Amino acid sequence: MVNFLVNKPSVELAEFIGIMLGDGNLNRYNYQIRVCGHNINSRQYFFNYIMPLANKLFDIKFNVYERPRYHQIYLVKSNKNLFYTLIKFGLVPGNKKLNNVTIPKWIFRDKKYLKACIRGLVDTDGTVCPITGRNYSYIWFKSGIPNLRNSFSKAMEILGYKTAKWSGNLTPQTYIGKKELIRKYYKEIKFKNPYHIKRFMMPL
Repeated sequence: MVNFLVNKPSVELAEFIGIMLGDGNLNRYNYQIRVCGHNINSRQYFFNYIMPLANKLFDIKFNVYERPRYHQIYLVKSNKNLFYTLIKFGLVPGNKKLNNVTIPKWIFRDKKYLKACIRGLVDTDGTVCPITGRNYSYIWFKSGIPNLRNSFSKAMEILGYKTAKWSGNLTPQTYIGKKELIRKYYKEIKFKNPYHIKRFMMPL
């Protein structure tokens, strides 16, 4: 018997789905939900944003633990009801790359959901790259998962963003390069990860 912890879509759920698609995973063997980040760069984001968001959204208490030796921080919860709630709303357990995951269809039904999901993806798997001497930053999203990259690009197009692709390294990347679109992202989608906010450069 499964008791779903959330029964309807919301902006908060869409953002948590984005966070999970970026740096999270579901383990079927112990019903574990886990989000991984850098223990220094992501520390404030984990303690001050992701954990309160998850605790409130699902009305259960998540745990945070660190592995300083490996510069890792984790948000973790083993809960069967939560596990199946997230599957109900489109997440897939196991290896995200092998499963070729994508942004769930329900998120495309509302632009508010899309913005929140994109924010979760960029705050976890994205990068804000300051351009020295130009007083502005690129916003990058990188993923080795084809379906996730394609659904990200589709979402950005729906929201009015033109993205470019770059594959000069091992992991393909999608980025926003035009100043007006970077400014639009900062004002409309925003960052919740303090590390990204600190790295963001642009006169507003």
